[in-house]
Amino acid sequence: MLRVLGLDSGTEAVYRLMLEHPSWGVDRLVRELGQDRSAVTTALDTLADLALLRDPAAEEGTRDTPLLVPPRAGLGALLDRRQDELDRTQLEIDAGRAAVADLLADYTALGRTTGAGVERFTGAEAAGRLQADLTAQARRELLALVPRTAADDDPWSLDVPLHLHLLDRGVRIRVLHVDSTTGSARNREAAHRLLRAGAEIRSLPAVPLHLRLVDGGSAVLPLDPGDPDGGAVLLGEPGALAALRALFTHLWDTATPCDGTDGADGTGDDAGQAYSPRERALLRFLAEGLTDEAAARKLGISLRSERRMISSLSDRIGARSRFQLGLAAARSGLV
Repeated sequence: MLRVLGLDSGTEAVYRLMLEHPSWGVDRLVRELGQDRSAVTTALDTLADLALLRDPAAEEGTRDTPLLVPPRAGLGALLDRRQDELDRTQLEIDAGRAAVADLLADYTALGRTTGAGVERFTGAEAAGRLQADLTAQARRELLALVPRTAADDDPWSLDVPLHLHLLDRGVRIRVLHVDSTTGSARNREAAHRLLRAGAEIRSLPAVPLHLRLVDGGSAVLPLDPGDPDGGAVLLGEPGALAALRALFTHLWDTATPCDGTDGADGTGDDAGQAYSPRERALLRFLAEGLTDEAAARKLGISLRSERRMISSLSDRIGARSRFQLGLAAARSGLV
């Protein structure tokens, strides 16, 4: 119990016994505790170092009996010293946090110039840092436009691990990418993985430009849509953000929902092919009466992701409750 003050279990046992029997000498303590004399003397040395004992040699006629400092005074002083140490540690942590924030700000600002209402970042590396940093800041929603790309080092490509982390945190992710006839295999595979983790993915024959719109408060897009490697621009003006969101919403409403199948564009030949294996498994669990928590564990996803899947499936099937969803899935032969 007193380990936080520097007393291990053996030292604490010695201290408590001395509190009960302050007149006992070292020999009696050794006998009562059943420990080696060296262990007891080591404990006494620790207590002395912590200022919980007075030096018996300094007291006349008490050379064989350790002298306790009154517990209220000794432990109180020890607590004060420990609190001072913790306060200093907290100050060091705060200073470290401020230093990290400064470093990250400098890192993100590499290649940046500011203008009227915008921040410009020059070069592919700066564009990649900016869009990755902005994506990581998402707390509620991330909207993304992903045109065709074939370059493995494209700074605008979807960072799948980062997006999966956001999904686990409960961020809603909507991605518009080009359909399977024109999109790159890299983008299609990224879309498939995100879709199975709970992201909402739709496709169009053509997507006009790269875009990341985070929480409705910040957006990043290329300086030149025809040359995405040339750099990026960060927008925070409400008017510009409203226009970009309106553009995304218009494209989203006309796009084709992706279903996680090989085509990734919702062109399956039958109803069963319109659902991914994970969705079909979830429908089966619902039909079996599993709770959301149990279904999420079986699927290996977070509870938030499982509930997003239920909401998406309910919209697609037209169900208003979990029971209706399971019943409709059974009638359709999906489970």
